[in-house]
Amino acid sequence: MARIKLAELRQEITRYIGVPYFSNIHHLAADNVLVGKGTAKEIALITVELANLENIKLLELSPQQIYDFQKKHGLGIDCSGLACQLLNFYQDAHLDVRKTSADMLTSPPLSKPISDIQTGDLIRQKNGYHVLFVIEKIGDKIIYVDSSHSGRGVHYGEINLPEDQNKISQGVFRLI
Repeated sequence: MARIKLAELRQEITRYIGVPYFSNIHHLAADNVLVGKGTAKEIALITVELANLENIKLLELSPQQIYDFQKKHGLGIDCSGLACQLLNFYQDAHLDVRKTSADMLTSPPLSKPISDIQTGDLIRQKNGYHVLFVIEKIGDKIIYVDSSHSGRGVHYGEINLPEDQNKISQGVFRLI
């Protein structure tokens, strides 16, 4: 399994920050972007295409206006789509993004429960309906990225142990 440097992973993550959360429930489309599973590049390309069709100059929009434009057009990424894209980038995992859910990512045969948290691990939440991607663990602090409705899309977060132990109570998992 080829791993890249943490700095390269962080750079890749910045391409997703601010992309809206997208729930793929009840959506059927041929394009990964339209079901919350696209790469940052695919999401950006579709955003540009739609803006051009509507004669909108994206470079003149604020980040909030771009976010609103993407949201209006159903563009975004869900938590498992983000985790899969980052795992594929960081670990060369070759996961089928379209067919993978948060529950599948944190269950056998794809992963195993672990206790020594490190970059690329996954934190299972909401009974397997949500997953966080661990960027790194520094002392008792876990820095992660996820995509959620409540977080207004892709964003960074922190878990401070042991006081936030409940945030990892459903387990931390590593791809096998």
